[in-house]
Amino acid sequence: MTAAPEPRTRLAQYIERRIAALALEYAEVCRRADISDETLGKIRKGMKARGSTYLKLERALEWEQGSIAAILEGGEPTLRADGERSEDAGRPAEGESGLTRELALAQRLLAATIREMNLTPAEADEVWRRVRLELEATHRSHAPGNGANDRNSRAV
Repeated sequence: MTAAPEPRTRLAQYIERRIAALALEYAEVCRRADISDETLGKIRKGMKARGSTYLKLERALEWEQGSIAAILEGGEPTLRADGERSEDAGRPAEGESGLTRELALAQRLLAATIREMNLTPAEADEVWRRVRLELEATHRSHAPGNGANDRNSRAV
């Protein structure tokens, strides 16, 4: 029988999965949470942080307030309702690629679906992984110069 991980180690695992599910880079998480990369690194290594830091991190990861406490107590985080999303969450910046826009849209749609279907974090991670791979493969196959959809640019 495998023992449950220590609470802060468990929290670190949930944070890593959430960052991956949102397709964020660590720098973006730090920017959203207004915390340093050093602070995020410590939390990811299982070190304790201030309550105010946890609140900021919950907002950045689009979790309801109290989700980190729930994780530390052995429970699950709660995703925030769509109307309560972070200002920049899931929205591509102007000029971002089609793939980035599609990934952001897929993330928003999947978040609602994951809640509706009550998927576990592991199931949600797997669904997100598959969607990302499919979108990336589609964009690669339609990229200019790869020959797949380049009939008009070929010499005759």
